[in-house]
Amino acid sequence: MVTKQHAHLMSLVGKMIPPVSGKLHKGQAGRVGVLGGSGDYSGAPFFSSMGAMRFGCDLAHVICEPTAGAVIKTYSPDLIVHNILDAKRSQAEIRKDLEGILSRLHVLIIGPGLGRDDHMQSCARIAFELARENDQMSVVVDADGLWLVQNDPSVVMDWPGVPRIVLTPNVMEFKRLCQKMASMNIDESGPATTLCPKLARALQNLTIIQKGPTDIISNGLTIPSDFFVNKKEAEYLEESSEGGLKRVGGQGDILSGSTGVLMAWGSEWVRGTYEPVGMPPPASKALAENIPLLAAYGASTFNRALSKRGWETKKRAMVTHDLIELVGPVYEELFGDHDT
Repeated sequence: MVTKQHAHLMSLVGKMIPPVSGKLHKGQAGRVGVLGGSGDYSGAPFFSSMGAMRFGCDLAHVICEPTAGAVIKTYSPDLIVHNILDAKRSQAEIRKDLEGILSRLHVLIIGPGLGRDDHMQSCARIAFELARENDQMSVVVDADGLWLVQNDPSVVMDWPGVPRIVLTPNVMEFKRLCQKMASMNIDESGPATTLCPKLARALQNLTIIQKGPTDIISNGLTIPSDFFVNKKEAEYLEESSEGGLKRVGGQGDILSGSTGVLMAWGSEWVRGTYEPVGMPPPASKALAENIPLLAAYGASTFNRALSKRGWETKKRAMVTHDLIELVGPVYEELFGDHDT
């Protein structure tokens, strides 16, 4: 059953979505990059980037190691693949190329298929540094991007202004992050609704989607009363919509892709990009300053609905590629009618 609170939050998410309009040019509805794809992992960056494309972004770039890039190019010609993360190249060369690519993006997703070897982790560290310097860019962190955050939390700290970062840890990734930040009095045995805000505060108020039976979303701050039907104050949002009964590798990658697109749309809405199509920047400061929270909630809802549809359609045979094919129909059910 859809509660009034859930419907209210989804109506706020819907405000960020630009219409499909001839008045917008290619790229204004989202330019998303995925940094990952090591020699062993080519599926994850594909699912993240193609999930973003199916969700509705205009352009998706995959920044990866050459071996993975050669494979990803065979999956789809719709993706722009940059094979620049070559271990034979110097970090200075990789930084220069990354700087050029990132300057074209609204959002960078760090982690899908990244792997944990020193070279790929160093490439991710460079990407974090460049994103921090670009005040127009948002970042979503998943998978082995979270491994880097766990080992070096400084990569997501001391960002200027409102943190433009969303972390998407699963149960084990969240536990490891809590253990790393134990010096901040985070007791990993506590309830999720307490732990998620504490961890977000320890990481300087970035936004966390704590994935689980119920998704807990928090930036560690008091969420504005505008977000609640009864105008209460709380430190977290809770998404408990029904999902599918089967968990397959790659579902989290689709979550990172959809989160990235909503972050791109929300950020461009705040900047006034969509004013020519009847979407002036938000008058509410509470909305303008909490785009990551709205993007996280909308993506959580979407991925739960997607998982449910995949399970209903394929049952035990469900694989992540089935979910990619369902992204469009599920999107229309949740967010349709944004046309002019």
